Amino acid sequence: MPVVRRLDESVASRIAAGEVIERPASALKELIENALDAGASRVDVEVEGGGRTLIRVRDDGCGMDAEDCRTAFERHATSKIKDLDDLDALSTFGFRGEALYAIAAVAKVKLTSCRKNAKTGTVVEVSGGKIVRSSEAAPVPGTVIEVRDLFFNTPARLKFLKSEASEKAQLSRVLEDAALANPGVAFSIKTGPRAKLEYVKGGRRERLADILGPELVEPLLHAKGEGLDAFVSPTDSLAATRQMQYLFVNRRPVACKALQQALYRAYEPFRARDRHPVAVLFLEAPPEELDVNVHPQKREVRFRREREVFERVASALSKALLSSKGVPTLEKARPAAFEPVSQVAEAVAAPMEFAYSAPAPGGAPRWYRTPIRYLGQIERTYLVFESGGGLLVMDQHAAQERIFFERYLKSLSAGKPAMQKLMLPVPVDLPPSAVERLLGRGERLEAAGFEVERFSKTSVRVTAVPEHFEKAGDVKDMVHHAVEQFLLAGAGQRRADARYDAAAMISCKRAVKAHDPLSEREALRLVEDLRECDDSTCCPHGRPTMLDLGREEIARRFGRSGAPPL
Repeated sequence: MPVVRRLDESVASRIAAGEVIERPASALKELIENALDAGASRVDVEVEGGGRTLIRVRDDGCGMDAEDCRTAFERHATSKIKDLDDLDALSTFGFRGEALYAIAAVAKVKLTSCRKNAKTGTVVEVSGGKIVRSSEAAPVPGTVIEVRDLFFNTPARLKFLKSEASEKAQLSRVLEDAALANPGVAFSIKTGPRAKLEYVKGGRRERLADILGPELVEPLLHAKGEGLDAFVSPTDSLAATRQMQYLFVNRRPVACKALQQALYRAYEPFRARDRHPVAVLFLEAPPEELDVNVHPQKREVRFRREREVFERVASALSKALLSSKGVPTLEKARPAAFEPVSQVAEAVAAPMEFAYSAPAPGGAPRWYRTPIRYLGQIERTYLVFESGGGLLVMDQHAAQERIFFERYLKSLSAGKPAMQKLMLPVPVDLPPSAVERLLGRGERLEAAGFEVERFSKTSVRVTAVPEHFEKAGDVKDMVHHAVEQFLLAGAGQRRADARYDAAAMISCKRAVKAHDPLSEREALRLVEDLRECDDSTCCPHGRPTMLDLGREEIARRFGRSGAPPL
């Protein structure tokens, strides 16, 4: 019996389609790009069942004649390429036939199209890659493509799709990307009986405001350079996560390491480690200078002269930031890097020489050795203690983050945590796709102590938060973290993991930050609270809470045979 066999064409086509069509959003992306390549000035999308039941895309582009309608469903059929050299100069999104062939292999597709001024149109129906009907249709200019029962013949792939709400959010994100890159084209998407979004033709900044929200877009700086048109946040308005970053090359949404690194290089003098720029970058480049075929779905792009692109983009962004803020300067030197107790803000009037002289209680962690005496802060970030003749250096943020994390996680595990209603709800601007993600997981947010409701198509408002969660800025950061972390993790995320992520996120926002001054009393309270934790050695993200040098270790480091007596 032969070991190597030629696959049946129907099997091969489904395997090939799987590389391009992962989910309903993949199919919608291909169909929208086809419409744009056809010169459409308006694209209308309608979906049912999160795209599994129906995806309908209508455009007013150039349309196709009867022969093209049938040929478009054949493998390797395209109007864009005649020979190999054309690949290097391709300025369109893709090959209409390649996309339709892949989609039709795993769905039931109906294509209706007509060229302008033609007397009749054409309708072609395909099921599982085979044409089942072809006939004349009414002469309505443009093209309508209906994709029904996606993956009907590959049920295994259906198991990997997420909830309907999650798939709808993915579909909305595809339309957002297309709308951001093409402000001169009108778009609409209908995902339910009363759920419809429309984007009218306009300028680039107006389209940004329609999708990201006017509050977020208004302060953005406009940076221009060779082939670059970018909108980026000022240095004092950075976000808590990377989720508000959009990169486009030749109007194609992409993941590009060179552009990402150029963005962060420009912000390097101004950015704290946990803050990220809001950025929408549009780069135009000659087709022969880039490779868009790195990934089957064209998600990634690679430049021929990557270093040159990096420097060009970083330079243009840096100029925009510097012109708005001025050249960054070094912070004035402090009088002393090590601050004794007397210089710590809110220090007690008569500090005790030893805060705790009782022996360490039973069950205390190994690092907890009495007597404990507070010595001061280093860099207003690290707390220094004498501990049982040894030295204890504690990261104040990581330590308090661990304390809050364990308390909050216990309240989550016991049930719904204590909540407080906000007198003034906090509005948060988000793209419509992120709004859908957030509202689709309302129960999970409520279980974490937050109440969130829709405010507009590009915003939500938070009406309740966990106790002690006070600052509006922290609430906004939490919403962005929620979209990025436990919502983007998908419906399959375990409840225990979701609780952990929520507790870690909130405890991080509540904890004292680096460079915050602490009094002696507050520092010693931190030691006692950390002693009660189940795991006092690291924060929930894995960073150490302290460095511990015992008496014997210090003696060894100095070459002594034993620790000197107390």
